[in-house]
Parts: sequence; C-alpha cells; structure tokens
Amino acid sequence: MTNREAILRLSANTGDWPAMTFLRENNSKVLHDIITRYFGAGSAADKAEGVLIHRMAENARSYEAQENADEWLARCANTVCNRLRNEAIHDKANRD
Repeated sequence: MTNREAILRLSANTGDWPAMTFLRENNSKVLHDIITRYFGAGSAADKAEGVLIHRMAENARSYEAQENADEWLARCANTVCNRLRNEAIHDKANRD
C-alpha cells in the first residue's frame, strides 16, 4: 500500500484500520517530528498521536487524487496538530 492508496481508502471509509495503521507506521518519523514540534515529548504528545491519526482519517475526503500524498499528509498533520494545540490551550483557559 502507498500513502496515496491509504488516503484514498480513508476518504471512502474513515474507519479503515489497516489504512490508518499503514499511514501511522509508514510515516512515523514525519508524524513524530510534527507532533514533537507542537507538543514536545511526554503524555501530551502520546495522546496527540492517536487523535492525529483519527482526525487525519476524517480529513481524508479533502485529498484530491492529483495531489502529492506525502505533501498532503504533512500539511494535514500540521493543521490537525495546530488545532489540537489550540483546543488544549482553550480547554486549559476555560478550566482556570
């Protein structure tokens, strides 16, 4: 399976575990680097990784077949991590 195939599978079925697992394993370094940039290391980063893959699956419908799958994946991961960080900041502010 390629990234493109996995993304296309997720665009048809956001619950496609083999496709999610493939993206997570095949792109572990890229995803780890992006997560570390937004969350550092530790429990927040660990939680973010699981949520990231699910949200990327939900966003797979935005992938257009002519796009470069690797570029889409990195762009999507950055967007999702940015949103997750902003959600965490917002949640923390509302608790304090």
